[in-house]
Amino acid sequence: MERLSDEARGYAVIRAVGVEPTALLYRCAAGNIDFWGVDPEDDYTLIFRTRLKYAEEILVLAEKCNCEAKIMERCGGPVEAKKLKKRYALWVLPVFFLVLLITSYFFIWKIEITGNETVSDIEILNALEDSGVYIGSYWPKFTSDNIRSRILVDIPELKWISVSVFGSRALVEVRERTDIPKLFDEDEAVKIVADESGIIESMGALRGFPLFKKGQAALENETLISGAVPSTFSDTEIVHAEGSVIARTWYELTAIMPLSYDEKAYTGEKKSRFALIFGNDRINFYGKSRIFDVDCDNIVSKRRLGIKGFFELPVTLVKETSQAYELHSADYPEGAAKARLETQLNDELARKIGKDGEVISSEYTFSVINGFAVGTLRAECKQNIAVEKEMSAEEISEAKAPKEEKETR
Repeated sequence: MERLSDEARGYAVIRAVGVEPTALLYRCAAGNIDFWGVDPEDDYTLIFRTRLKYAEEILVLAEKCNCEAKIMERCGGPVEAKKLKKRYALWVLPVFFLVLLITSYFFIWKIEITGNETVSDIEILNALEDSGVYIGSYWPKFTSDNIRSRILVDIPELKWISVSVFGSRALVEVRERTDIPKLFDEDEAVKIVADESGIIESMGALRGFPLFKKGQAALENETLISGAVPSTFSDTEIVHAEGSVIARTWYELTAIMPLSYDEKAYTGEKKSRFALIFGNDRINFYGKSRIFDVDCDNIVSKRRLGIKGFFELPVTLVKETSQAYELHSADYPEGAAKARLETQLNDELARKIGKDGEVISSEYTFSVINGFAVGTLRAECKQNIAVEKEMSAEEISEAKAPKEEKETR
């Protein structure tokens, strides 16, 4: 502790030379002048330490004691502080950054959004900005209730939102509304049409009037089960048609890909350049917009100054690294191209027939034409081709028309 006190208050190292240098120490003791660390070099020389304020007084006492005294060194806080007065950068810059750090703590420099799936980040950020939450905003003025109320009005797809501030980072958590499942409306005017052309294997009409039978061919978009149910004793009834229609379908799918392509070969030449983003302003430490005048891959990394998870400064260091490359022509192996196209065509066929569909038979052919790989898949399948479609106003009017009017038509 005494050592720290000496450093803080400052001290001087005195070298005294004389016939009896100890007489100087006796004079200091008699005058209540603090000294310590006495180190005799020889019989005529002493080195000791004293407070800075006593250094000049000791030089005067040395003359009275027939000694020659010299201040060898001044140390401690006051001495260092005097040096800093001449070196402004050594204390102005740390003070500036400390003030900047404390000030930036009360402003938002990063916004993180979690919990959104269908609502985009841009839409939420725009609503936040309209509510006063944006990059550079003063967060102590935030009112959570006002922010929440305004955003929920601007974005009705959200049912809940929370804005939490951690230093200079705003964490926005949202919850989206769950779509209410559409209830089955028995009176809704809906018909069943063919999603694909095919020959009907079976038809199960749960509601509605079937227009086809087993073994008949149906074209795409043709009505299979009508939502208009005729009656002999009453008017035609409009219902929500429901049912499944299993049919045999045929597909011919084709995929094409080039067998030659350009491949990158990196030359090993790599360059980096830097930029600084302060708030919304960017300072580039380079002149040209391109690092290389040839083809290159660019990798951009950004590092924001601050302590992660606590606060962040409005200063971002940007590093752009470019790797030059040359393009060389390369050939895709025919065997690999054949397998790749076959996989793509089988995936497309599975998408078309659905998870309940069945492939009865298939044939895949492969050929190379003018440098292009051509794959063709022909398949016979069994699938449900029934899809719901709302009846048009004309269809409803025609179905409800009196029988005499229909016969006249």
